[in-house]
Amino acid sequence: MERFVIDQKTNTLVKCNHSMMWERLDYLIIPHQYKGKQIDRIGPHCFDHLMINLLCIEEGVEYLEDEACENSHIYNVKLPRGLKIGKRCFAGSQLEDILLPRSLHIIKEGTFSNCKSLKSIWAQRGLNTISYDAFNGCKSLKEAHFHILKNVRDRAFAGCSSLETLDLGYQIKELGSHLFNGCDSLKSLEIQGSFDKLEKCTFSGADALESLSLWTHAESLYFPPDGFNKTPCLKEISLKGDFEPIVEKRCCFPEDILLKMYYGQKALEVLGYYFDVDIVA
Repeated sequence: MERFVIDQKTNTLVKCNHSMMWERLDYLIIPHQYKGKQIDRIGPHCFDHLMINLLCIEEGVEYLEDEACENSHIYNVKLPRGLKIGKRCFAGSQLEDILLPRSLHIIKEGTFSNCKSLKSIWAQRGLNTISYDAFNGCKSLKEAHFHILKNVRDRAFAGCSSLETLDLGYQIKELGSHLFNGCDSLKSLEIQGSFDKLEKCTFSGADALESLSLWTHAESLYFPPDGFNKTPCLKEISLKGDFEPIVEKRCCFPEDILLKMYYGQKALEVLGYYFDVDIVA
C-alpha cells in the first residue's frame, strides 16, 4: 500500500495511507518529491482516518486546497514559506497552535472555524486580510497576534469565548460586523490604523468589553447610530487621532460612556458638546 496517493496530472496529494488507521502518529512529513513524483498541492480531506501529532509540510508544496484538513485529527502543523491555504482548510480540526508562514497574505473564509482546541495563533509580517468566519467558534482560543493586518471581515472572531488577548497590529483599514460577538473574555481592545468608519454591529455582542481604544490616521471617522448599544459592559472609549467625527445622531454612544480624548483633537469640538469627556493632558 502506497504511503502517498498522488494525482500526477495535477501533482496533488489526494490521500495518505497508514497501516493502522487511528493510530496516533508522532509526526508525518509531506515531501515535495516522493518516489519520483512531485507534490505541489494537498487535496480535500487528505488526512481522514489519521491522527497526527505534528504535520510537517516541506518547502516546495504550494497549496493546501479547500477543506484539506477539515475535521482532521491533526494537533500541530509546521508550514513552509510560500504555502497558500484554502477555505475551511482546518475547519473543525483538532489543531492546538499554529504559526502562520510569512508569505501568507490572506486567511480565507472559515479557514479555522470551529477549531475547538485551538489555543493560540501567531501571524508573521505579510498577512493583511482575515476573511469571513475565519476563527468563528474557536472556543479555546486565548490569544491571537497579528502585525500588519489591514482588513478584518464579518464574524472573524465570533464565538471565541475564551479570547483574552487580541493584537490586530497598527494598520487596520476596514472592519466588518459582528467581529467579536460571543467573545465573553475580551475585556479590552485597541484598534489602530487608517479606518474611516465603524459598522453598526462591529462590536455587537462583545458582552465583556469594558475598555476600547480607537486610533485612526484617517481624515474622518464615521460613528453609526447605536453602534455601541450591544456592548453592555463598555465603560470607556479612548479616541486618538486628528480625525473629524461623523455623527448622525447623539445616540451613537450610550449616555453613561466615558470618552477619553486629547487637547486639540478635532473630535473634541463635536463630541465634547454632547458627551462626558475626560481630557488627557
